[in-house]
Amino acid sequence: MLNVTEGITAEHLAEIYADPYMQRIGWDCRPAAPVIHPSAQYVSAWIGDAFAGAFLVIRSSVIESDFHSLLKRSSVKHSRSLLRLAIDWAFNQRPILRLTAYIAEGLGSARNAAIKVGFVPEGRMRHACVKNGRPCDVHMLSIIREDWRHARGIYN
Repeated sequence: MLNVTEGITAEHLAEIYADPYMQRIGWDCRPAAPVIHPSAQYVSAWIGDAFAGAFLVIRSSVIESDFHSLLKRSSVKHSRSLLRLAIDWAFNQRPILRLTAYIAEGLGSARNAAIKVGFVPEGRMRHACVKNGRPCDVHMLSIIREDWRHARGIYN
């Protein structure tokens, strides 16, 4: 049984960000670390009773939220299903029109997973960050409420 739930414990946050697999998402000479801000909210991902990681949703405007996947390596085979659940949660909980994902160059599997669950590539920001001491590009993808509703068969 796959599930996403609101909130996350400090222990689970520490577990995610201490994982070397997760540190690969850090950029600009900063390690990956928790985001503590009033506009940021974590959603926990679960495979049965096992903690699978989290999703970070950051309200960037009245119509848009940034969407970040923080799934553990052990949950990769369930990542698409967990992504869909988190996207459903975001659109059901917030009156937003779009979710935007920013994925650093070199994270092709994350980019492909986003595309497979409905995110559409919108472009590439050239040399938008530094990773491992060198400039790299950031891919920008989005899913809009209308496309999400259509994909889920929600027509009202």
